[in-house]
Amino acid sequence: MQWEVITMQGQTIRVFWKNARTQWFNYNWDGVITRESVVHISACQCTFPDGEVLDPVNQVTRDRGNTTITVKNIRPHGPNRGDTITGGVEFFLQIDQRDPIDLATDITVFDPPSQKEMVP
Repeated sequence: MQWEVITMQGQTIRVFWKNARTQWFNYNWDGVITRESVVHISACQCTFPDGEVLDPVNQVTRDRGNTTITVKNIRPHGPNRGDTITGGVEFFLQIDQRDPIDLATDITVFDPPSQKEMVP
């Protein structure tokens, strides 16, 4: 069997979530995500700087933390009826602790798959 190597360009955005708990999340990225996009997501704990008001996003520290975080059920979607955006992504984060934590997610979007195949 011969494999064809296809290079896909990806775009990544880092999204921070304060006081996150186990639940469904959604991030709409207009002009980048469509229902046909391939999306990968990573997640980790993060720490926001105390008292930083000018540029807090660039001062966030990503941490390993003591809590297991699992990303599940990643589902790119198109616009909802009446929306003007191209789409977004829903995903479930399982956070193995009761108290809310601050999270950093990296959402990477690739082109749609070059092929689709049904396996019996």
